[in-house]
Amino acid sequence: MSEALEDIRQICNEIIKRIDRRHVADAGRANEVPQKLWDAWVETGLLGIGLPEEYGGIGGDLSDLVHAIDWQASAGLNLQSAIPNFMSRIPVVKYGTDEQRKSILPATATGESRFSFAITEADAGSNTFKIRTSAIKQDDGTYKLSGSKYYITGFLESEWCLVVARTTPYDPENRTEGISVFLVRPNSPGISASPMDIGIHKAEKQYSILFEDVVLPADSLLGPDGEGLKVMFDCLNPERLIVGATNIGSADYVLKKASEYASTRAPFDVPIGSYQAVQHPLAAAKASTEAARCYLYKTAEAFDRGEKVGIEASMTKYLASTAVSQATNASANVYGGSFADMETDIIGFFLQAKLSELGPVNNNIVLSQIAQKMLGLPRGY
Repeated sequence: MSEALEDIRQICNEIIKRIDRRHVADAGRANEVPQKLWDAWVETGLLGIGLPEEYGGIGGDLSDLVHAIDWQASAGLNLQSAIPNFMSRIPVVKYGTDEQRKSILPATATGESRFSFAITEADAGSNTFKIRTSAIKQDDGTYKLSGSKYYITGFLESEWCLVVARTTPYDPENRTEGISVFLVRPNSPGISASPMDIGIHKAEKQYSILFEDVVLPADSLLGPDGEGLKVMFDCLNPERLIVGATNIGSADYVLKKASEYASTRAPFDVPIGSYQAVQHPLAAAKASTEAARCYLYKTAEAFDRGEKVGIEASMTKYLASTAVSQATNASANVYGGSFADMETDIIGFFLQAKLSELGPVNNNIVLSQIAQKMLGLPRGY
């Protein structure tokens, strides 16, 4: 472990001592950001992990970030509302102009400004190439943005949104061409957003968004016009690793809770944790969690070396979501009917685990990608 990473671990441990899981749980039930935890990430500099010092960050890389998120989530201190910040900064650092980087990035390290990311559309689903949101270049160099997005995390709470749009129509023969990424102000004229009624307690709100002839200045384009695929995946691949770290840490958290409960719960005079029917599912989930953690760190290190990690990032997401689903299901069975009691603090993780199987990127799509790209099977999607 590097000296810098050891420092980050010590900071995480101090935060864990200062902030109770109850604060995060209560904020989630109120559909609010856990402000004490957010402030702690700001004050300690953790919110600036992965951002170069010249732009107000503390430096470091994606490996440092996923370690920090994993450690915090293992104590139940999930800060999912910061995920769009972390994932969106990476392409801005890599592809942004000097002016974009200097004017936008510093405030994201202090918590004064937040990012959101808009790619998902109802009719396109996992087939991003078929998105309909368009950004048509005008004679004066501006772009006119029209279309819709949904399931966009923290859109109205953000100062900047990375919006993926088509600058040329979809062509099945050249489907990867014509995708561009824009830096958009959520309060721009022509944008309307509605909160979605999500049946789960989450700190971050989800929005459906409508863009109606939104005028974007020429300097809102991030990277080359029509060549936004690299920009987009330098956002999505880190997202899969960051979300994976959250899921892996969460899996550990619920497994610890369930194991402690199973060690004391004794309706027939011996702890239920002594039963193999209780032990084995928990143990299997722990094995899956540790395997996912190893692959997470391996993939993050490869990303930091500049290697292509598309399929590896998707596999990490799959392994992490599978692990947290195993963990929450096994833990729910340990608690029995009381797992549905909010005070038990399991059901929220249980529902979130199911959502993690579906996004970012559906696990069935990931399996199809693995089959095609790693096993050489015919493409079926």
